[in-house]
Amino acid sequence: MKVTASKDFGNNRKALLPLVPEPTAVLKKEDLAQVDLFSDPADADSTKVEFAFKILKGGNGETARDAIQWMVNVERAFAGLNNNNRQLRFQMIQQFAAGAALTAFNHQVTLQAGPARAALTATAQAAVNGDDGSNAARRTGLETHLAAMQALTDETVLAQANGFAMVQAALNGMATVLLPNKILQRVKRHLRREARKPVDMTVREHLMHLLRINAQEIPRLPPNFSAAQALSNDELIDILLFGTPKSWQREMDRQGFDPLASAPAQAVEFMERIEMSEDFDSNKKTTTVAQGKGKGKKKASCAKGNSDAEGCKHCVLHGNNNAHDASECKTLMAQAKKLKGNNGANNKGKGGNKGGNKTWKNNAKDKTDDSKKELAALIKKATEVIKKSELNAVEPVKKRKVKWPSEEEELCTLDAELKDFNYEDMDMDMLVIKDPEDGEVDDDSVTDEVSV
Repeated sequence: MKVTASKDFGNNRKALLPLVPEPTAVLKKEDLAQVDLFSDPADADSTKVEFAFKILKGGNGETARDAIQWMVNVERAFAGLNNNNRQLRFQMIQQFAAGAALTAFNHQVTLQAGPARAALTATAQAAVNGDDGSNAARRTGLETHLAAMQALTDETVLAQANGFAMVQAALNGMATVLLPNKILQRVKRHLRREARKPVDMTVREHLMHLLRINAQEIPRLPPNFSAAQALSNDELIDILLFGTPKSWQREMDRQGFDPLASAPAQAVEFMERIEMSEDFDSNKKTTTVAQGKGKGKKKASCAKGNSDAEGCKHCVLHGNNNAHDASECKTLMAQAKKLKGNNGANNKGKGGNKGGNKTWKNNAKDKTDDSKKELAALIKKATEVIKKSELNAVEPVKKRKVKWPSEEEELCTLDAELKDFNYEDMDMDMLVIKDPEDGEVDDDSVTDEVSV
């Protein structure tokens, strides 16, 4: 089972070994391997230092960097314990690994131990066959050695010659099984093409991350597992130039500095001077990234009530605005009140006044009915527009200019509607006031207030 690795081809460009390591998660105690290392590996009486690192399981969300870091930790544990016993190293790895990783390691040990055991057995058999039998003690010793070689196991064979090489070969084979295919090619491709310096990272930090990957991680990758496959200084400088702004490269050309003819540290020193000069440049212009189209702009203007926006509400008379809709328009309400002839008499009648239920009949009844019909049609049209605007709220509404009526125009409109009504033509004898309780009342009790 290979460790988890995102593909870096196509749309998914996530690196197998990102430039900046991901934060280390807090692990449980049972997921850690703990050893006490000597501060001086050559002195068994020196002070011991406790060292804990993550147990490699293979898969389970582990990344390629986790597997490489585990190999670094194992090498540190071997060096700190001054462990030169090949069998002991094999036994320690049984505690440092688990799951698919341990299975892969033991399988690689078997692959390494088989040929070694066969070679040792063949050598012992050749010695027995070459003996002439003149010395019985020697003959017995050769046969005993042959039997011991034939009885070797995968673990005991490591105690023979080249045992260290077999353990290291088994670790390399385990890494080959766990790590993604062509990981060296893919890591170098990412560094050359995509490992640009982040904006909040200094150029020296950028170089330190590159050196860490090049010196600590690339030499532990298949297929060679050696420092010979690491990047050269020219490649590191080329990656630095690719990851820095083009203006820095133009400044190098202006000052006659050739980065490829110098060491990476010298190129970084030159870039740092440019970096510091830009940090203290008070005339440096900064640009802000405009917000995406239709992302929060209209919502923010609606929340703040910005009068310059297209508007979140719609009024039949005033169009799109942020102040009111048709049901809240004061102008429409005022005109409706005037057309309806509401002078407060109805409000008084609601409080239980005796005249609240009286019915007036006059010559203006027909015109009043027409006005009510017009008002009802206007309200119905406004309601349909409001519903339509709510359904199409997602669609942008174009601005349109609205000519606001002046006070004089409103008065003229009202006069035009009432010009045909003549109060003098009203026949007071035609007015009949009916009371459901008292019947008809005298004309003397009629008030001067007439609702129109």
